[in-house]
Amino acid sequence: MEAGTRAPIRTCAGCREALPQEELVRLAVVPEAPWLVPDAKGKLGGRGVWVMPTLGCIELAAKKGGFSRAIKRKVDVDPQSLITMLTQQLEERFRGLVLGALRSGHLVAGVDAARESVERGHAHLLWVAEDAGRREDVEARAARLGAACLVYGTRETIGELLGRAEVAVVSIEDEGLANAIVRVVNRLAGLHGGCPSPHKQARGATPEDRKPA
Repeated sequence: MEAGTRAPIRTCAGCREALPQEELVRLAVVPEAPWLVPDAKGKLGGRGVWVMPTLGCIELAAKKGGFSRAIKRKVDVDPQSLITMLTQQLEERFRGLVLGALRSGHLVAGVDAARESVERGHAHLLWVAEDAGRREDVEARAARLGAACLVYGTRETIGELLGRAEVAVVSIEDEGLANAIVRVVNRLAGLHGGCPSPHKQARGATPEDRKPA
């Protein structure tokens, strides 16, 4: 989203709170039962229903008629099934964003390479494994130099995604990709009990944040 452009506001079908679209997940309206299907990537056309990515709001919308009111039709969906499908879609989206950053040259992996990326002011997001050594030092350095920091996955799972044995730290050097990755991981965290476990909520660094220390 371009600087100065406001995100569309949507109403959560569960709690009825009006929130920026980027904080919600979309369910697409389809012409037959179950009438709603997860559309976390926003790829399906037509009408949509929005809900906060939390078990509480999804259960509220499913069991108290929020989804039915939104489309003016009886909807009978299982909240846990919705969460499972949304999780799968968001995890796929996460992998696509990371691999896109890798292919486009906007991802550098490894402690030394990521440290250099941060110190040069190129890093918009420092992604750190949960089991990274001296993780607190890495997070503090990122915060001091204006990069968002996200703790997600293990050295093994990050390495597997990037085609390596193990990776403890990754720098994302494209602001749009960095912000998109943060939004996806925070939605996943919400679906599985809220932030930050096992994910650390983060935000994209603003130009003011990125001033030299």
